[in-house]
Order: sequence, then structure tokens, then C-alpha cells
Amino acid sequence: MSIIKQTIYLARKTKEKDLEKKLYNLKSTLLDIKGCVYFEIYKSDDCDDEFLVYEEWDSEEFYTNSLSSESYKTFQKSYDELVLKKHNLPVL
Repeated sequence: MSIIKQTIYLARKTKEKDLEKKLYNLKSTLLDIKGCVYFEIYKSDDCDDEFLVYEEWDSEEFYTNSLSSESYKTFQKSYDELVLKKHNLPVL
């Protein structure tokens, strides 16, 4: 059963471009991981420091496995420096 995960990231002040770059780097590598059906980043029209990440995975197991990938670990290393707030929307 596939899952859809949506996450809203709010960047720290002056870190919007850095967060956007890191999210796009994450996207480019996760799309190559088995089980990743779709991964897209949407920037808010109203707020330059807000991003919505929309992910679709073949199963929860594939998603969970992606969290231990090198690309995700690399993203996590800069997370505290770049992200002020993160909000996970309900998994579909």
C-alpha cells in the first residue's frame, strides 16, 4: 500500500535559499531510491521561507528505509541550522 507524506518546512531567517537548495539536492537523490514514486517541493507564494514537500512511496517500509539513506542523513546534518519549524501533515 503506497503512502503520501506532506511536510511543511519553515526556514530560519536568511536561510531560505540554503534550505531550498538542500531540499532540491534531497529530491534529486531520493527519486533514484527504490520505492520513491514522487517527490516534489513547492515554495509558498505568500511566504519566501515556507516550503511544502510532497512525497509518495510504494510502501511505508520504503519510506522508512529512505530515512537511513546517505542523502537523507546529509540533509539532517544541516537541518537545525536551516529549519526553524517543521510541520508534518497527516499521512495519507
